[in-house]
Amino acid sequence: MTAAGSALLVDARTAAAHHARSVFVEVAPWRVMAPGPDPVRGSVPGAIPASVTSDFAGRPTARSGHLPLPEPGDVRATLRAHGVGPDDHLVVYTRRIEELSSAARAWFVLTWAGFRSVRVLDGGLPAWARAGGPTGPARERRPAAPAHAPSSWSEGGGRRVLGIADVLEVADYGTLLDSRPMSAYNGTLDDPRTGHVPHAVHAHSAELMTPEGLLRSPTDLRRWFLSRRAIGSHEVGAYCGGGVSSALLVFAGALLGQQVGLFVDSWSAWARDASLPVERGPVSTRSAVVDTDCA
Repeated sequence: MTAAGSALLVDARTAAAHHARSVFVEVAPWRVMAPGPDPVRGSVPGAIPASVTSDFAGRPTARSGHLPLPEPGDVRATLRAHGVGPDDHLVVYTRRIEELSSAARAWFVLTWAGFRSVRVLDGGLPAWARAGGPTGPARERRPAAPAHAPSSWSEGGGRRVLGIADVLEVADYGTLLDSRPMSAYNGTLDDPRTGHVPHAVHAHSAELMTPEGLLRSPTDLRRWFLSRRAIGSHEVGAYCGGGVSSALLVFAGALLGQQVGLFVDSWSAWARDASLPVERGPVSTRSAVVDTDCA
């Protein structure tokens, strides 16, 4: 995807050309996505080290999913320790092409916490290296520092966070996307708490990426969303296991001008609440054959 002029996504060549004017954040995923050594040695020079688990998720509770949203002040304090404020230009990236959804989760949390200029590096560190970007040591982690005064922050960042009541409404009257693999979506007959939210549409987020770890073209993304009735004026939401892979759906939707609400607690909270309905197996209630001519 060509993204030189995008406010949300930046290609590696453009990012390298503007390296000195950006603050790079290297995001470690919440779990190992692929075995073996890193494909690229080093980091974007001076990148701030961060991780989904410690920086872009809060402490789980008995009612939350396993990766709930952190406190906005904690997110700000982490970046403030490196001298980063709400108006600095941030570029978030991951070390492996399989980890793009973790960069999308960082984008979601940072913009939700009030950072006004956050872009995702398309293709991550491998694309940076292919484009001839320099590599070197990242910064050392620093203890959190006091955040800026509340008046300098704008919470929410246009991000819509869904609660359980919202999810039920979106599933019934809008389009709810389940970004997990098909095996998780279908569930197993011997476990009644596996499966998906009733009426949710299977929408595996890995399908949004090319084999090189880049996002697919805007035309392909729009076709993909339309085939799932996820473009239009109706409500669209997304969930996964813990609000990471589904963050990539939210990000891709934003690139197309489509707001997608994120159920951050996702299936890790839903399945634990026995009062919530579960559907198993492939269903046709919200399939790709519905009318996709959405205004």
